[in-house]
Amino acid sequence: MNRRTFLSAATVTALAMTMAPTASDRAAAATRGAAQDRAAALLARMTATEKEALVRCDFATVAHLGIPALSMADASAGLRGERGVTAFPVPLAQAATFDEELAGRIGRAIGAEGRGKGYNNLLGPTVDLTRTWHFGRQSEGMGEDPLLAGRLGAALTVGMQSRHVAATVKHFAAYTQETNRFFTDTRVSDRALRETYEAPFRRVIAAAPATSVMMAYPKINATFATQSPALFDDLKKSIGLQGYTVPDFWAGDDQVAAARAGMDLAGLGPAGVKLPAGALTGGAIPAARLDDAARRILVTMFANGLFDHSLPAPADDVSTREHQNLAHEAAVASTVLLTNRSAALPLPVSLRSLAVIGPAGTDALTGVAGSAYVDPGTWTTPLRAIRDRAGDSLHVTHAQGTLGDLPLPAVPTTVLRADTGASGLTAAYYAGPDASGTPLTTRTDPTVDFTSAPLDALPDVWSAKWTGTLVPTTTGPHRFSLLPAGTATLKIDGTTVVSGTRHSRRFFLGPFDYPLQGVTDLTAGHAVTVELTYTTATTDAGTCGLTFGWQPDSLIPDAVQAARAADAAVVFVNRVAGEDMDHEGLDLPGDQNQLISAVAAANPRTIVVLNTDGAVATPWLSDVEAVLQVWYGGRGMGTALAAVLFGDSDPCGRLPVTFPADAGQGPGTTAAAYPGTGGAVTYEEGTAIGYRYYDSRGQRPRFPFGHGLSYTTFAHGSLEAAYDSASRSVRVAVTLTNSGAREGTEVVQVYAGLPSAAAAEPRRLVAFRKVTLAPAASTRITLTVPAQDLTVWKSGTWTLVPGTYTIATAHSSRDITAHRAVPIH
Repeated sequence: MNRRTFLSAATVTALAMTMAPTASDRAAAATRGAAQDRAAALLARMTATEKEALVRCDFATVAHLGIPALSMADASAGLRGERGVTAFPVPLAQAATFDEELAGRIGRAIGAEGRGKGYNNLLGPTVDLTRTWHFGRQSEGMGEDPLLAGRLGAALTVGMQSRHVAATVKHFAAYTQETNRFFTDTRVSDRALRETYEAPFRRVIAAAPATSVMMAYPKINATFATQSPALFDDLKKSIGLQGYTVPDFWAGDDQVAAARAGMDLAGLGPAGVKLPAGALTGGAIPAARLDDAARRILVTMFANGLFDHSLPAPADDVSTREHQNLAHEAAVASTVLLTNRSAALPLPVSLRSLAVIGPAGTDALTGVAGSAYVDPGTWTTPLRAIRDRAGDSLHVTHAQGTLGDLPLPAVPTTVLRADTGASGLTAAYYAGPDASGTPLTTRTDPTVDFTSAPLDALPDVWSAKWTGTLVPTTTGPHRFSLLPAGTATLKIDGTTVVSGTRHSRRFFLGPFDYPLQGVTDLTAGHAVTVELTYTTATTDAGTCGLTFGWQPDSLIPDAVQAARAADAAVVFVNRVAGEDMDHEGLDLPGDQNQLISAVAAANPRTIVVLNTDGAVATPWLSDVEAVLQVWYGGRGMGTALAAVLFGDSDPCGRLPVTFPADAGQGPGTTAAAYPGTGGAVTYEEGTAIGYRYYDSRGQRPRFPFGHGLSYTTFAHGSLEAAYDSASRSVRVAVTLTNSGAREGTEVVQVYAGLPSAAAAEPRRLVAFRKVTLAPAASTRITLTVPAQDLTVWKSGTWTLVPGTYTIATAHSSRDITAHRAVPIH
């Protein structure tokens, strides 16, 4: 048959539920129904002034009505800005667990701690998708796949809200870069918007209709997301949000326009602007729109128990032993074993000495800068955990090897010579962005290290150039760092050593600086020319700054000596990431690649631990025995890593993002696609991000989506797949066998290939299940794929294209174990 099958919005919502409603589902629906009735009754008693006050976040004006004030905290990995709370792994690590039940428990723990600290509105989870490896905020999202992000995001949301707090799911929609994030015009097709970027929110809202949703910063097809009637229609009418919408802080440029378009909690708007009383009445927005906004806020409050469960007095410490154990469990579950040659891991009991190298102590990164950073409090560092687990039978040494991704101390005046021969560098300051033309002034600066304008009366956009020579005092590799608010480039003897942009030196919500790094070999006493350029054209408004730093004495030789003396070496490396920054390259910052290569040359049993927010270049991959990805694992990172290294726990995480083989792979490889041109970024790839892009372009990644090794092996057999027209779903059954000699964990992944008439990506993830099995044990797994997950957006509706679908089981997106043809007509 050639006819199309069309699904209504109501059918789409129904198909999102893969099972018949449970008692819990019915109770939740009854609660939402009661919330609607209670909200309508309270709304009927409110004046227009009171409704507007609620929408403007003026809770004092409506307190006499018994309406609780919203108290908010960022909560993607725990509570930002608080002490005495539990730091969980970052959201991308949570996605790496592929475990909805675990995500639900994390959500409940964060919800309980939020209430315990006096918050009833938790800003999380974040279900933004990773479109390119550049995205500095990718660790705050849930990976590249809409199904994975949506299912785990739904579990987190339901878990949080079970503790009588309102969750705020972030950021709707198509928010995938930090460069020019406040004003970027994202050009994305309607199909890609709905099938890809709105899809995780669709799943969250199907599970928790009375949650709230935060609108994103960028423009979507020329209109700010916060002011787009089309996006609000998608969210409220098509997807079915019953709760309220809120802007990201300082998003958009017109709060009244946002309220008119569909913004509900409109009091959080552009920087420095507070809506005055009366701004939304008197015809500024339709009365029906004001009623709808106020009603949605009340529904969210009623449905999630904010009226009936008043907040307790904030406690100093809400982190329980149960939550701390959960953080450890989550860190183990998110650890991905990328490669393991010669069964290097787990570490053998015959090992007598181990060299731990790199930032493995208190300098190990437990989180990322910005909205997702959570203070870990008192925690066990990786080095301490390894020593504790090793006991007396294994001698553990530590060599620093590298400082990791940190800004370096300023280059001292004593090694710098200006063009005039004076100590320091010759500085020329310019009005304008490109350090050219006639300078405003020229002078000698003793060093380059400032956080405010170094001259009076500089314009908002200015630039500078420093020139001279540097006379090294040692021979060997020298690390250099630039810590700019703006764009800076360092050339030594005419060769660019460091170059890049940072909008700010560090984001104001997090503890980490955002340096740029480089390495070059220098000879003691041999002068080299220095040219350093800088512009404020790319800074956050009102900021500037630049520190020209260095590390003349390499730490690598001592690390090599330690590695050579040990039976095995574990090398920790890291990369700082966070809000208000993007990655300009794939390389590990500074001298970390050189460190790994040097240690691997000295010790054939070298294990690398990548504490990064995603993919990095791995030029040393064939020289090391094993690689673990640990993502910034929160307070449990150290103990979890020790458990995996020694084999107490299976490394049961799987990659929620594809790791490219080089910087030229994946979406966003043209200027138009990233970071954009003329203020616009074009999503040229349509729906095909992540593994879908690699599949459609025939690119071979370094490690595919879904990849992750176990300390045992698993076989998938006896696959069955058939479409059930009554339930409008595909039933998939597969036998899973632990074919190895120890207990382990597998993530069974199911992918679907659509008929050619669907013009879809080669395959998409449609189901997954995480299973732990004893050695030689088998189990029969049944998974259900609702028809909605096989549809495409065509001609303004969801379409299930008739034809033959290919259902495949897999270890990863590239490691297919079996497939079956399933006709659907």
